[in-house]
Amino acid sequence: FSLLQRKTLNGGSFKSKEQLCEAIEAFFRRHNERAKPFRWRKREVKGSQLQNTIVNLRN
Repeated sequence: FSLLQRKTLNGGSFKSKEQLCEAIEAFFRRHNERAKPFRWRKREVKGSQLQNTIVNLRN
């Protein structure tokens, strides 16, 4: 949903619900024409980062 948010909804001004729906449908049509599989990436978490996260959650 972040692509839709960034490329269509942010800064958009829609005068009606129908106009909003048209913009969303146009986004998906454009996106589907050149869609590629999404490549998920996971960042490495080091022990100290995990420890800092746990400490921050406690506070």
